[in-house]
Amino acid sequence: MGENTTERGWMKIGHGDSIAYKQQLNQWEFNQSILSQHHENYGLPSNLEELDEDQLDILKDLISHYSSSSSSASSTQVSVSSIKPVSPIFEEVLHIDLFTKECPITCKNFKHLLLGDKGISKISNKPLHYKNVRIHRLVKDFIIQGGDITRNDGSGGESIYGPKFNDEKPGLKKQFGYGTIAMASGSSKNSNSSQFFICLIPNIQDGDTKEEKERKKKQFGKLDGKYVVFGQVSKESLGLLAKLNALEVKDGGDGLEGCWIDDCGIV
Repeated sequence: MGENTTERGWMKIGHGDSIAYKQQLNQWEFNQSILSQHHENYGLPSNLEELDEDQLDILKDLISHYSSSSSSASSTQVSVSSIKPVSPIFEEVLHIDLFTKECPITCKNFKHLLLGDKGISKISNKPLHYKNVRIHRLVKDFIIQGGDITRNDGSGGESIYGPKFNDEKPGLKKQFGYGTIAMASGSSKNSNSSQFFICLIPNIQDGDTKEEKERKKKQFGKLDGKYVVFGQVSKESLGLLAKLNALEVKDGGDGLEGCWIDDCGIV
């Protein structure tokens, strides 16, 4: 961590169809349980992932028989595959080093929204927690944004202090760079809530052309001094940030579907 950071937050990010995944996983686990109970009687391997096509057909007949009396598979069509469903949760963890000395108020808000230890809001009746909240906006090579805990679409948000809280000047003075995290406060001053964004603008390099340097300076100029910077994505998480930057957006705009904070907290 840097000299100005004393705490580190983390997020597990998901992208895909979480409901479909859970249904597929439930079916797969049910299939595995049937196999575990009956594999010896039918001369089958005990591990579902080891079955060939003929053995899968035998298992399918078994599952069709047992699933008719089991609630585990009653709501889904019987499907038998040796391949375990792939989790939509990225393996990498997004670690964020917080500038608690420079922006204690902002970092406290972010920290408790990561922990979810402030309970339910008396204002919105929503959990003061980032868990299961969408990452709703992506502008490639510029920003990725999320954290709307009240409406989950970018039009809401709420802090642990109330609807909004003021900007911290040290955070406004910090320059943006690739991986810096800041409060998404719209166009109004002193209007921070729960929404945040992470900068995806590549840092200016010595090998950049003059045009590339000017383009990046112009992009950074849209952010510097306008939003409170309160942290930095750690070096080991920059690979995940690149994967997020590569996600597809909706209809060529900046709306990001099927991306969410699956879990979060403080290290």
